Amino acid sequence: MQAAGTLACATRGTDGAPRVRFLSGLHFELDAVYLLASRGMPFARQLMRDNRIQLLAEARPGVSIRLTGRAVPVPEEEQVRWRLVIFDERPQYRELYPALKYDDSLVFAVRDGFFEWLDLVSDPILRVYVPFGKGEVQTSGYKISDRCARCGTCTASCPQRCIVPGDPFRIVQEHCLQCGACAETCPRGAISAV
Repeated sequence: MQAAGTLACATRGTDGAPRVRFLSGLHFELDAVYLLASRGMPFARQLMRDNRIQLLAEARPGVSIRLTGRAVPVPEEEQVRWRLVIFDERPQYRELYPALKYDDSLVFAVRDGFFEWLDLVSDPILRVYVPFGKGEVQTSGYKISDRCARCGTCTASCPQRCIVPGDPFRIVQEHCLQCGACAETCPRGAISAV
């Protein structure tokens, strides 16, 4: 993510709808990602109201890394330190946030969450989740219930060939595209979204 430089960042607006922007005022440490925002801008206000955040970067064409977590303001006594770190890495920010007016900006840290690596160019695709800090992975996708009749209809419809026989059949989640073709074709309705 750090190599990408500019990341897509999603928060929630006051109406609950997603708000997406590009973000480059970032600093990466082993235990946290630090974000810089102007105190008066919607981005900072959104994080103060609902600290859930997602950052998305393209590692290379067809391969993305997504961070899902919670952004919290760093303690006031650490604000100047982290602003200077970000300003040193992104000198253009010194003009946006004048060096002597540090109170115009606010640094948030994301310390708990999970990463999702999604490689759409491998065959089959590869999806890997990695928690960090106290974060817990929240996966999505499809599951097969014990109503499965083991007919194989889902296996034939899966473009990734990630459904394996069993009692019931099982979806290999790290190769699942999450397209829903299996759920649409199951004659018993044994497959549902997670």
